Amino acid sequence: MRQFKFLSPTGLPDSFDVKIQSEEPIVKIEESRGRISISYTFPGFYLSDNPREVEGKKIPFKQINIAKVGFLAHSGRPLLPSFGRYVQIPFNCDFKFTVKKGDSVQFDGVLVLPGQEMLTDSSKGEHVFEYDKKFYHKDKFYPSDLVELTGPFEIDGYTTLLIHVRPLQYNPAKKKLIGFGNISVTIDVTPRKGKPDENPFVDPELNREAYGNLFINPRRRVEERVETEPGKRVVLTPLGILRGPEFLIVYHNTFKNAAEKLAKWKNMRGLRTETVSIGVLGNTVSSIKTYIRKKRGSFFSRLRYVLLFGDVDMIEPETIPGGPWGSNVTDYYYSTKTDPTGSTDCVLPWLAIGRIPVRTEKEGMTVVNQIIAYEKNPPCDPEYYSRMCFAAYFQGIGTATRAYMKAMEEIREHITTLGFDVERVYVSQTADVQYYVDGTPVPQEVKDEIVDGGAATGKLISTTAEGQLITGHRNHGDASGWIHPSFNKNHLESITSEYPTVFYSINCLTGKYDLTAPTESFAEKILGMEGGAPSLIAATRVSHTWLNNDLMKGLFDAMWAGVLPTFPGSTASYPVKHNRLGDILNYGKAYLPVKMSGSTQ
Repeated sequence: MRQFKFLSPTGLPDSFDVKIQSEEPIVKIEESRGRISISYTFPGFYLSDNPREVEGKKIPFKQINIAKVGFLAHSGRPLLPSFGRYVQIPFNCDFKFTVKKGDSVQFDGVLVLPGQEMLTDSSKGEHVFEYDKKFYHKDKFYPSDLVELTGPFEIDGYTTLLIHVRPLQYNPAKKKLIGFGNISVTIDVTPRKGKPDENPFVDPELNREAYGNLFINPRRRVEERVETEPGKRVVLTPLGILRGPEFLIVYHNTFKNAAEKLAKWKNMRGLRTETVSIGVLGNTVSSIKTYIRKKRGSFFSRLRYVLLFGDVDMIEPETIPGGPWGSNVTDYYYSTKTDPTGSTDCVLPWLAIGRIPVRTEKEGMTVVNQIIAYEKNPPCDPEYYSRMCFAAYFQGIGTATRAYMKAMEEIREHITTLGFDVERVYVSQTADVQYYVDGTPVPQEVKDEIVDGGAATGKLISTTAEGQLITGHRNHGDASGWIHPSFNKNHLESITSEYPTVFYSINCLTGKYDLTAPTESFAEKILGMEGGAPSLIAATRVSHTWLNNDLMKGLFDAMWAGVLPTFPGSTASYPVKHNRLGDILNYGKAYLPVKMSGSTQ
């Protein structure tokens, strides 16, 4: 059962109807001298049954949902709504914030579902339900603060704070919820003393504020609107004085010819590109980071994209020990300004990083030729540019236990309004398909698209052979491919295609690029196939189910803005500037801290 609970906020019209206007928050912002004021109105929330078995006993948990709002998700602790967005502040300023809350509403006898930080898309092992019994006996309201503010961060030239507002507090021992329909946050900013390290940069050609979709106040030049120093104008560095390449290819000597061919092509396309041998840098994590960060670190640097050309024994990746699912092998921190100082430190990328993990000169040239062919001679069939394929799994009996299918349907709902023809390839754990994980009914038209495993695999083979603009997958995966619906390296053998497909393989391990040669992952095989993927995004390690759902939404919103809601509602939506996969991926990553807070993953 799913019930709406009203938080009785002030300011709603008398005619407010949650069935028509939704329970999503209403946000208003005002900017004045030295101050940014934000008001949040939360009409209410939905409470739905979500019983779970713990140590052989079924416990009648309730799940809380607010449309377009994320979660505070500590492992085993009550899963509560947390509304996050970035807020732009003036460059080189100190800040402090104050919070004012409206009248409260109390709800008794509610046993809130716990958060599941260890929920992954791995195909191996059963997830052990996370339930912190000790915490559920605490006679204390959680979270202690309604508002959490972190930062500042640097995102796409913005100086930004991340604000999470939690309209509900919960006393687990008493099973009591306290809700606030009105919360306001005031941020006071003052100029920081001393000379800044660098000046703010605004690209005068940047008319589309892409990352602004994640901001409450996306319009540039906040320094002028907030005016921390009256009469003093901020000096903006013009685009014309920028120096160096925008795209840097770091290659192993095996791929010198292929790297130079790719660089020549990119330069012809107007993307300033340079190449450098790993022998010049020194093949260690430290030397690679030092070179890239120094190259990008100058304020006058154009550098925004880095490609590592070679497998992991040719160009060293970084190994991050001690993760919840074992050590992580990654290139991520080659894209950041600094390393994290702790396991929960949020470090966002300041450039885009990618890798072509090939081993032989022939493999490298094959991938380069595919990239050039895709850009030089794109498919001539007009229908190709409207074709997409979404694959997903309904996991659960009656009510889904994960949001795989719901996430893809939310994306599809927006994408189809833009004229795209999206083929569903859905499978289910059971014939009993009734409700999504949030308690909303699964539409009949979606149920009708569910097929058995063999038919689903056949559809994926045929759609890939046909060629799709994008094929996306949400469910479990491993290095050999997708689990539900099944689509793996063996199936790729039967695919020959004139038209390529870009894959968003958002699951676990399908892009694992540090396998012992000659073994290759699902993504590596697709990348090397003629008529395969000119480029792709795939998971290199075990990854979090909820965050993967949000990453997929972010990837599509980056290209076709509107998948993610903007706040205030009047804020315009813009796609990223160039539709380059590095920008698209970084945008999706920037969305993750907005949607889920409290997690250590």
